Amino acid sequence: MRISEYELNQAGGWQCLSALVQWESVDRAPQRIEFRVPSNGLPMRLHAAPFVLAAAVPAMAAGETRIASTLPLDPVLVEGIPSALAIIKHWCRDMSATWSLPTLECAVEACVAAPRRATASFFSGGVDATFTLLRNHSLLPTGAAERIQYALTVFGLDLGYRSDRNDRPAYDQFVASAKPWLDSLGVRLVPVETNLRQLDPRPGFWGRAFNGFALSALAQLFPDALEQVHIGTSGERLGESVQFPWGSHPVLHPYLSSSAVQGRSPYVEFSRLQRLAWIAKDARARAQLRVCFASRGGALNCGVCEKCVRTRLGLLLCGADSQLGFAGPPLSAAMISAVSITSNLGQAEHEELRDALRNHGDVELSAAEDDLIHRWLTYERWRQNRGFKGWLRRKRTAFLQRIATR
Repeated sequence: MRISEYELNQAGGWQCLSALVQWESVDRAPQRIEFRVPSNGLPMRLHAAPFVLAAAVPAMAAGETRIASTLPLDPVLVEGIPSALAIIKHWCRDMSATWSLPTLECAVEACVAAPRRATASFFSGGVDATFTLLRNHSLLPTGAAERIQYALTVFGLDLGYRSDRNDRPAYDQFVASAKPWLDSLGVRLVPVETNLRQLDPRPGFWGRAFNGFALSALAQLFPDALEQVHIGTSGERLGESVQFPWGSHPVLHPYLSSSAVQGRSPYVEFSRLQRLAWIAKDARARAQLRVCFASRGGALNCGVCEKCVRTRLGLLLCGADSQLGFAGPPLSAAMISAVSITSNLGQAEHEELRDALRNHGDVELSAAEDDLIHRWLTYERWRQNRGFKGWLRRKRTAFLQRIATR
């Protein structure tokens, strides 16, 4: 892969930072990847870091042997990106058998000491982003450089990356809902638009391997204004690996930081329920909460998707109104039965809900959660070829392979 033709332009009220990505080992058309920020927003810098970070995992997954850049790369990233790629490859062993680590081919950027700058946080309106902001402001006084002053809201990641639907109204509604609350906290909302997800838009690939590198790429857009950017963690209960290994993980972000901008993921000690308890106590934070990517009918949250159901259960346990801000019928066991867990992370969060509902004495909802988790574990055993049926499939596959080689 070769990244070249870097440009930073001002037009139509927008700053646009872009570069041409040319695939070398695979037959794919060149792609111009861009980041757009309003002209009156934070100033972007013309440099390689956002593009090399954005392209690294798609390049590895596609079989590219190198990532070459015509602009130099920050020396901390020159050291850190290969380590982060190796970690992702190890964590994604079920899909990475054909992946190989690409080499970085670029000059090393000279670093200049910068004065103290501000702190930002990615802000989607969700539980983790809202809690991160509340917790940070509860700990650090106004005027501290480490206190979050900017909220980066991105169109083109969860909303705006699909060509088959129009996510703009949902994104605009979220911004309109969040901005008054952010203004009340003295936090400036910074909208960013990008098409970087089109480098590899597979949904499963995004969560497992790509999203942490993408967020780190966006964090490097403003090195003249920002010194650190908070990247929210998932909020699952702590385990041996802190949280479930996936694309955006606290272990990865130090490797994806540069000498100018540090990515941070604090507050891992707070579970999802503990985070919701913080939000439930703040009426304005609660009112702008947006966890849903499926809502299209004017509500911030559809109320019936897996993320909505999971969040509503948590709010119920925290003593908050589980209907406020959510469309759809009242919460019920039938709604739990209608959704599906899709990841180990989801399993961990539903296990926390099941245990809390059981301790709360809610037999019907805890039983529905238990059944939901059981369905997921049954599917996982099938997917990983465990159990009697998996044994039969392995025997059948081995038999067919022996026949094929005769």
